[in-house]
Amino acid sequence: HVNQTFSPEYMICNTSALCGQFKTIIPKTIEVLSGSCVTIPCSFDVEDKYNSCLDETCRALWKSDQTVVFDSSNPQSSAIQGELKGDLTRKDCTTTLNNMRPEHSKEYYLRVECRFYNVPPTLTLTPSTLKVEEGTSVSLKCSAPAPCLSHPPALTWSSSLGHIQESLQVNQDRTKVQTSVLTFTASRIHHGKEISCTAVYNKQDGSSQSVSTSLTADILRKLICPLLKFIIISHFMMIFCQKRTKNRLTKM
Repeated sequence: HVNQTFSPEYMICNTSALCGQFKTIIPKTIEVLSGSCVTIPCSFDVEDKYNSCLDETCRALWKSDQTVVFDSSNPQSSAIQGELKGDLTRKDCTTTLNNMRPEHSKEYYLRVECRFYNVPPTLTLTPSTLKVEEGTSVSLKCSAPAPCLSHPPALTWSSSLGHIQESLQVNQDRTKVQTSVLTFTASRIHHGKEISCTAVYNKQDGSSQSVSTSLTADILRKLICPLLKFIIISHFMMIFCQKRTKNRLTKM
């Protein structure tokens, strides 16, 4: 049989927020039949503020002697082929390794990595264009991803045009989005004005990064036609004629 020892390692979450260690729950030793597979029960936990680091970009790496022997993102090309059975977004790292041999009797480490974002998240402005008639009530929604709940982005508008309401929303995939809704009444003074939304991300290392998006308002003037009153005066003329007769003058 093959005797394997498993040890926890670090979770690498390369986002704008710094992530720390996590704890894993795995057997210390597993006995495996040579030439057969082994399923490693595995789960882990992180602090609540790091839950947003777990998404579909995460991968599980099993290492031995500082060498990666299994990569869940490319299992067919791994030194030891297998399959990630668990769902990393649910903190389940259960893995099956195939065709185990006596030379595989080593100590193994688990590493979970998530994608590195070297550019700031993209802001979304809804609607992306603004073309309305003056007097229309307008609502502009600015949305920014909030991957680190302890440091959500701060959203600001270029001008205080009206009422602003902020909220933290949850997407279907359980990721978080910070939103800010600007509501105002369109006026001719807004025509051609650039309205921008800026998100400032304050990182845990003390630095910050900002990203902006904007649109130009196209406000149509409301034309008010004057009320024209037409007055028609009807008139007629009475014509008096005189008919001459031999004896007298007769009016008609």
